[in-house]
Amino acid sequence: MTHYTPGLGSCGYTNGPQDAVVALSVSMMANPPNPNNNPKCGTYIDIFNEAKGIHQRAMIVDTCWGCAEQDIDVSDSVFYAVAPDGDGRVHGIEWSGDAVGGMVVQGVGEGESGSEL
Repeated sequence: MTHYTPGLGSCGYTNGPQDAVVALSVSMMANPPNPNNNPKCGTYIDIFNEAKGIHQRAMIVDTCWGCAEQDIDVSDSVFYAVAPDGDGRVHGIEWSGDAVGGMVVQGVGEGESGSEL
């Protein structure tokens, strides 16, 4: 899991760092020709830091072009809620959601943002 500063995302929503939002990888988003029409847009995922017993919910609003398939890029508010000691990239975070078939995904933390923990 990495974090970024949201703005106008591929779903057509404008958000800021205080909003609980997430960008999925290009392959997970599978955007149609007009990404604003992606059925994943506006749906939610649940993010878990099992090591700290933390759960956070975030709305899908964007595509992360630099993320590995199962990684997520989240707003600052989500990042610091899930990983209060994180410094940019956190490994071992699990997430799930109806938009991805309800599966539980463990990201490897290889996105382009942040720094290694």
